[in-house]
Amino acid sequence: MQFKLIFVILNLLSTLAFAEETNLFQVNYLTQSNNSLHSLQKKPDTKIYAGMNKEKDNIRMLEDGYDLMGTSAFQGPFTEPNQALKHAQSIEADVVLVYDRKINEMTRTERLRQIHAEMKKDSKSEKNSVIEVSEADLQDKNSKFDFYATYWAKLPQPILGLHVIKLIKKNSDTKEKKEEAGLKVIAVIKDSPAFKSGIQKGDVILVLNDVNTESPEEFAKSVFKQQGNKVKIKYARDNEEKVVVTELNRR
Repeated sequence: MQFKLIFVILNLLSTLAFAEETNLFQVNYLTQSNNSLHSLQKKPDTKIYAGMNKEKDNIRMLEDGYDLMGTSAFQGPFTEPNQALKHAQSIEADVVLVYDRKINEMTRTERLRQIHAEMKKDSKSEKNSVIEVSEADLQDKNSKFDFYATYWAKLPQPILGLHVIKLIKKNSDTKEKKEEAGLKVIAVIKDSPAFKSGIQKGDVILVLNDVNTESPEEFAKSVFKQQGNKVKIKYARDNEEKVVVTELNRR
């Protein structure tokens, strides 16, 4: 019986220790399609930043030559951002952006009223209206946060420097989906051949060397085959077609 009790205690302590060590950014991490993506540095000096606007931050990172490795998303009590940095280091990311938002915020005035009510209830003297509280007392211990983090790796020199997606138009009446011609540019990497040729975010790539661009995957393969060569790109901007010739980098 004594051995069984010791085993239960040890097991409980082990469970508590595991709970304390659990990194929620790691547990809730989801990789993108390219699982092998990581920093080009052998020992990356991983940086952590506070994210401001997810959509704008994503575009900025793509334009700066990074690609998304994966994301973490969860809700719960406040978790130190340092946990996101630790996970980013473990997966060899160059940058991690962390977003947090309080989802059940209690104001300092409300918290003070709550403390006053609790102390008045426990106090023997109901006439005691003066209480002493610290900054820690004013923190809402039951507060919950919405956490989100994005992990990024710096890419090698881009061959062309475009991030594109296939647009699918949905008819609001028939709910029918139809693919639109070309590939829409969502980001242009700075100082890349595409950037220098004048292609901009929002343009639609139509043709690469007389071959229609129908999918991001096929477009990427075509660009890779043409590395180091000059290519002709036809694209549309505000319903006006343009043609540009640019020399691709060689990797």
